[in-house]
Amino acid sequence: MTGNRVAIEIDHVCKRFGHDEHAVLALDSIALKIRENEFFTLLGPSGCGKTTLLRMIAGFEDVSGGDIRLYGESLSGKLPFQRPVNTVFQSYALFPHLTVEQNVAFGLEMRGFKQADIKPIVAEKLELVKLGGFARRRPHQLSGGQQQRVALARALAPSPKVLLLDESLSALDLKLRKEMQVELKRLQRETGITFVFVTHDQEEALTMSDRIAVMSAGKLQQVGSPEDIYDRPANRFVADFIGETSFLQGRVADGLLHFGQAGSLPGQVLDQSHEGAAALAVRPERLQLSTSGSGLAGVVSEVVYRGVDTVYTVQLADGQPCRVRSSNSAGAARLAREGDTVAITALPGAFHRLQEADHVA
Repeated sequence: MTGNRVAIEIDHVCKRFGHDEHAVLALDSIALKIRENEFFTLLGPSGCGKTTLLRMIAGFEDVSGGDIRLYGESLSGKLPFQRPVNTVFQSYALFPHLTVEQNVAFGLEMRGFKQADIKPIVAEKLELVKLGGFARRRPHQLSGGQQQRVALARALAPSPKVLLLDESLSALDLKLRKEMQVELKRLQRETGITFVFVTHDQEEALTMSDRIAVMSAGKLQQVGSPEDIYDRPANRFVADFIGETSFLQGRVADGLLHFGQAGSLPGQVLDQSHEGAAALAVRPERLQLSTSGSGLAGVVSEVVYRGVDTVYTVQLADGQPCRVRSSNSAGAARLAREGDTVAITALPGAFHRLQEADHVA
């Protein structure tokens, strides 16, 4: 459970690479407060600045402007080993010639822990990551997931105040990655340590995080809970980057949401009711498709079977494309085929009215 105490405060931090007119602005006045005991995720596409920000917290990159504070104390001028944080990298960087327990003990030895104290700490952390019986093995005798657990145990051994994870699941296959998502969240809850996780994978972020910061081109786009980010995206970038979304133009008038020649829907399908032109985002699972009845008129242009569900792309009568996702539950028949004329209805609040802001302060 997260607390109200601020663990990390990122105070209008900027990062420039290069000098003078050749300088590249990688981070543009990032302001964030990450709470104690929080699983916080920095999410965005490659090149958005998320890893640079993580490296600045760790001390591997200098701050060009602003400040980073850990529990109120500035980290300015402190070298990585002087900061009470640890990092788990994308490549686990285990020592191949050392055993699992020696790998986990290494950081404690470098910090001057007594040998009598190291052994019980190592044993405790290996049990925590469910590798209690693997202490004498070497990295080449472990699977990718087991190696990742050793890296986690090594990072957790000194009991850091903050654990930084840089794309640390990306080297795993899909099934193992999903298993480790659950394990990471469990570890965060059991240790009570603040986790700051970097990823470009939306599902990872939504699955594990207490809060998410969505980034693009060195700027914050939105900060909020997974539900906020998914259900109430701040702008088109967030709506497009997180999950699957259809973008439509409509108009609110007389208690209805109008789509020109395609028809109209009841105003309850929109989460904001003020009248006028509206830029809209809608998730395909919140729409329903039928070949009879009322709704938005259109023609199916594509049908994609995905196992658990089927996605129908519908060309509305006003020319706008819209996707509808239908669950393939037991006995469910395909709703329509390419070329069929269909009608689309929506669940209450399915349409989200987008703000035009490019980023959040």
